[in-house]
Amino acid sequence: MVVMEGSAPDGRRYADTRPYPDPPASLDDLTGPTSGRVDLPVTIDWGPKRGYDLARDADRRLVYEMVLQEAADTSELANYVNGAALVQVWSQLFLPRRVRQSWEGFPELARAA
Repeated sequence: MVVMEGSAPDGRRYADTRPYPDPPASLDDLTGPTSGRVDLPVTIDWGPKRGYDLARDADRRLVYEMVLQEAADTSELANYVNGAALVQVWSQLFLPRRVRQSWEGFPELARAA
């Protein structure tokens, strides 16, 4: 097997080794909006559409998926994610295994899985 320089060894994937933001101490620390338009910074969403309507379930899920993976720190998580809303959509989010496991340390999310 040829291993390219910079690739993950032993069949590991990038998602298994890349850094993800740590969850906050409590879901209550996540005080992001539950309605209205959210414009994500280019550091979280570098696509052409960075504005999302949280009234649309699909938009809310996309925002949460991106923020849980790309936020720089817990304060950025708190700006865009709402703890109660996260519990409601948790089972519908498409997340890397490591992200899901780290967040399911919260019993509310583990039950919602």
